[in-house]
Amino acid sequence: MNPKPATPWQTLDGLRATSIALVLACHLLPLGPKTWVDLNIAAGHMGMAMFFALSGFLIAHKLQTEASMKQFAINRFLRIFPLLWLVLLIHFAWRWPHVDLHTLVLNAGVWINHSRAHYLPETKHLWSVCVEVHFYVLAALVFFFFKRRGLLLLITLGVLLSIHRYAQSAIFNTTTIFRLDELLIPMLAGWAWHSDSPTANRLKQLATHCPPGLPLLALAICSMAPPVPALSALRPLWATLLLLALLYNPSTRTGILFAHRGWKWLSQHAYALYLIHPFLLVTWLAAGDTVTKYAKRPLLFAVLVVLAYVSTNYYERFFIQLGKRWTKPTAPSTHSLKSA
Repeated sequence: MNPKPATPWQTLDGLRATSIALVLACHLLPLGPKTWVDLNIAAGHMGMAMFFALSGFLIAHKLQTEASMKQFAINRFLRIFPLLWLVLLIHFAWRWPHVDLHTLVLNAGVWINHSRAHYLPETKHLWSVCVEVHFYVLAALVFFFFKRRGLLLLITLGVLLSIHRYAQSAIFNTTTIFRLDELLIPMLAGWAWHSDSPTANRLKQLATHCPPGLPLLALAICSMAPPVPALSALRPLWATLLLLALLYNPSTRTGILFAHRGWKWLSQHAYALYLIHPFLLVTWLAAGDTVTKYAKRPLLFAVLVVLAYVSTNYYERFFIQLGKRWTKPTAPSTHSLKSA
């Protein structure tokens, strides 16, 4: 049994676009009074849960489809680091000599989320890039040694880390150990996508009957409840169920909305939009009192869109294409990721 729809991955563009839209709204827009719930924080939690779920699924998929560990490592490295290092180089050159070399190394070496004293206001968002890279390394190593069985080990580890996170009430902690669950648990979707086991088939059958709007609503509620650890701890689960429902039940109204082609631009430019936008908040574009700085927001968004377009279609594309040339198969690999 394999209930995959004909073009289910169209909905993932909508999921990625929604995630970056929520994060940008969290950081750049006033989303209401901070009374019963802080909608800015809620939008950020929800957007990151969606993004991490998508990343967990895609990495599980890539580990099972890319030809070798070399291809996997090169593609991930060239997807993340060229833009990260360019932005940091430009920004730290602008700030120099008011920042030290240690801070630059921690940011460029994706370890800043374990050294909070060296955060700058505009680099606090890099915690998620750190967690993402640490996840790549962990997932690749476990899969290299245990092959597809390693995915189940990683998913189990994710559940255990989620329980630990709840026990420690680490809702806002951005160190890797307290955020890995948001990437590891969604690997379940990637495992199921490539598996014909009875368990995977039952999961896919369940997903075909799950309207995506249900886990979407549940994820929104859990994201609005930071003071309630039990609900906050469920975000990875609901994000995973949302992703599965979008993949296997895309014909619902929610699925059709997420599959709309209007999401594609945001989806394609999501990484550049995410990485660049906080650095604009320390420029003239965000200076002034509250009224002034929000009056400038349309101009800030315009500059951000232009920078993201140039980065994605010229700078990042160059390195992605370079990675494809470097990993172009010339002979059968002795370290295939697909081997059982």
